[in-house]
Amino acid sequence: MSGTSSTTSFFSFGTNDSFLSKSFAGLKHRNLPADLRDFLLGSTVSEVHWASLGPVADSWILSFKDSSGKNNLRWGSSIPQRLQTILAKTWHSPHLRAFLGPYDSFIIWSPELIRWANLPASLEDVIQSWLTPSGWKVGPPRMVAWGPQGAFFAMSEYGNVVYRLGDGDAWEIYKETVEEWKAEKGFVWSDVAFIALDPTSSDQFIAIRNDGTWAGSIEDVNEDALETFALNFFAKAKHKSKPSTGQENGQAPNGVPIPTHTKPDAATQALYEKWSNETATALASASAAIGGTKPKTPRKLQVRSQSNASDASPPATSPRPVTSAKLLTSFPYLPSRVTTCSLTTCSILKSEPDGIQACQHDVEKLLRASGLYSYEWLRQERLRWHPDRFGRLCEESWREMGKKMSGEMFKFMSVLIEEIRAAEGHERSESAA
Repeated sequence: MSGTSSTTSFFSFGTNDSFLSKSFAGLKHRNLPADLRDFLLGSTVSEVHWASLGPVADSWILSFKDSSGKNNLRWGSSIPQRLQTILAKTWHSPHLRAFLGPYDSFIIWSPELIRWANLPASLEDVIQSWLTPSGWKVGPPRMVAWGPQGAFFAMSEYGNVVYRLGDGDAWEIYKETVEEWKAEKGFVWSDVAFIALDPTSSDQFIAIRNDGTWAGSIEDVNEDALETFALNFFAKAKHKSKPSTGQENGQAPNGVPIPTHTKPDAATQALYEKWSNETATALASASAAIGGTKPKTPRKLQVRSQSNASDASPPATSPRPVTSAKLLTSFPYLPSRVTTCSLTTCSILKSEPDGIQACQHDVEKLLRASGLYSYEWLRQERLRWHPDRFGRLCEESWREMGKKMSGEMFKFMSVLIEEIRAAEGHERSESAA
């Protein structure tokens, strides 16, 4: 990753829901191997350049500046022996990048070298295809991430990208993210600024684009940490993702004025929280019914149940238990107290017996009560209402009806997304004038 500095942000997944990350919010970690944790908490490390956690205990690599100002390396005793030999002879560059994967796989590079071993065959073929007798055809690797069940993502220095979505449904949320971004007009894969896949668990990942758009999934216990990382990956001046819950001077972090009506009243906020929790529980139950028993069920972080959650204060409620696995047989209608729009066309629409009994204005009113209403949040929230995705969660006898009703919700949210995009474009053009 040539040209990067020690200000580079990173997130590394480890065993037992452990992680180690660095962003403009600082260094964060949880459940680290004892030796690594004690070393980080000691007086030796003055600045972390890069770190990677592996799929087994005591499998880690740390690149850092020590208290004397020298660049240094440390690693755990369980990394592959071949890698230990390489690291022992490696110049301690702050630009060193290392990734650890299943089955003693690894890749490491710096301005002085590149080495890898035991990569999945398809990923090995990709990297070999980039290399010719005369040198790197599309540049050396810039980002490489892989996990179990065959999933990987690789980007060369010149922006060439190859990825694999994994076997079966093992990486469902990662797959949905890839397909959604691929379908977005104007998007190119070289816009991805960072991606990490969990080397131990399927469907835990984080992906961030240069414009601040991000997606990820992780166990509930670490969701705040992953969101904090995503929101602070870039310096605040560059970040353009969904706004944090604490705004100042009536502006989001990207400088776009926040409409004064975005602050929800307490009653509507309570209605949103109840509806959101009940909807999320029903969808989780249906997902369990079609997916069987799984040891972990990470979720798309930007589809959030809480209406407001700060990085400093985790949600007061505990994760919702899924008490039973049951496919959907009815639509999660909006609370009647918010479906109050009385425009003639909307009243006619809501009178349709097979509709969702709400209009675009009702949907907007309820979603604004989340306290998270923004372009990126809506785009991610809309995913759950995609007719094909929603239809998979429906009882067969009700599937066509469920797809029709979710499609109506999906359409309303698409209109709201376009309204935000148009409004932001107008406000930016005025500020530039």
